[in-house]
Order: sequence, then C-alpha cells, then structure tokens
Amino acid sequence: MKLIFIFLFFISNLSFTKLSLEDLDSLKSFSNSNSLSLIESGTKFCNNFFNPKNIKSENYKNSFFCKFSKSRNRFYIYMLAHHKDTNSSIKNFCINFIKEQEFIFDHLSEILVNQNREFYKGFYIDNLFNNSTLDFSNNINQDRVTMNNEINRLIENKRNIFSKNNKKNNFILQQEISELKRIYNKIINNQISDLDKITSIELNKITRYKVFINDIKNYKSYSCTWTPGKGIVPYIKKEKFSEFENI
Repeated sequence: MKLIFIFLFFISNLSFTKLSLEDLDSLKSFSNSNSLSLIESGTKFCNNFFNPKNIKSENYKNSFFCKFSKSRNRFYIYMLAHHKDTNSSIKNFCINFIKEQEFIFDHLSEILVNQNREFYKGFYIDNLFNNSTLDFSNNINQDRVTMNNEINRLIENKRNIFSKNNKKNNFILQQEISELKRIYNKIINNQISDLDKITSIELNKITRYKVFINDIKNYKSYSCTWTPGKGIVPYIKKEKFSEFENI
C-alpha cells in the first residue's frame, strides 16, 4: 500500500525537480511513518554545525543560527546583532563581512554553488539511520565505534521488535547492519544519490544567508541578505530581528 501512495505522490508532483522539502518530508513519512522529519533533522544538524564549540575559526565567535520558515518556504542561516561602528556604507560593510565567512562565501559564487555543503548533511535522507544523521570521519577505528554505537542504539530503541526467535532477530540485525554499511560507503566515497541532488537543488533555491546589523552611529537596524549563487552584493533593508523572529 505504501508503494502505491509513493507512486501517486510522484505522479501528482509531475517531476522530482518540483518537489519541495515539505514534499520530501511527506515522501519520507510514507515510507516510514515513525521517521524523523527531514526539515527538523536538517535544521538541527545545521545549528549543531554552526555551534561555536564545533567550529575552530576566529570568524565565528558570533555564530550563525539555522531556521526553516514554512510560511515563506525559506531556510535561513542568520546571524544576530553584528555591530557596525565605522563610516563605511551598510553594503560595503556587509560585503567585507561575508568575505570572511569561509563556510559561506564560496556558496555565493555561481561557479561554486553546487559544491557539497557540510551544514546541509542533516537534510539528506540517505544519511539518516535510526532517526539520526550519520557523519563518519574516514578514521577506521573511530568509524567502527560509531557504527557499533548505532547498532547498540537501534537494539535499545527497538527492543520491542525482537523476540525469542534468534534466527529472526539476526535477520533484522543483518538488514540494519547492511543499511548502515551502505550509508557508510556512500558518505566515505562522497557518493551523491539522485535524491540527494534533488534535495541540494531545492536547498540552494530556498536558502538565504541573513545578517542583522546594528548601525551604532546612526541608531538604526538593517539586515543584509544573500542568495546562493547570486554573488556577494546583498539585499539590504531596514529590519529589526523582532520583525524576522516569527516568520
């Protein structure tokens, strides 16, 4: 029955390229009603990525946050309360600022826009296992520990599916181990599935980088907004964070 729903879902959307993140979430829930939301997983991973504790960079002391706006169908990566106390224009101030953000700057280039982005990993369905985003290091010993931990977590979280039938239990575990190895090989070898490509295209369409600027000398607040692949010149408007908070 689920396969029928998925088939009808695809037909109704005409083509993969028209799928939104919410559509992909619906598709994922068809295949597994208990699965983690793609949007929630992606947003959580992104926020964890930009957590200052996880980034060794002098440019990220005042870090970014990640937020999906359902009403606007936008995925925002934004920074709060960056102070401008120089005589340069808001535009030049923002351009100089974004050039220093090494994780973002090349994403604004039309040539480099399609490169893999580390902070997007949580959005890729194939990287999800047991409702968590997997991230391997290519260090065999460390990755072996990660895989063992995932299997142990699976056994703990889904212990109700196991029975006294050891043959059946082993079959379930072997299926999960095979899936985990498939994901491991995909990540280590930088393989990109068709679904990953669709997700990446959609993310580039809806991502906006946004920095809120406090112009201390003129007592005004602005926001600078960039779109992936559209260059480093931002869209500027007078805006306080409170106006953005509830979108």
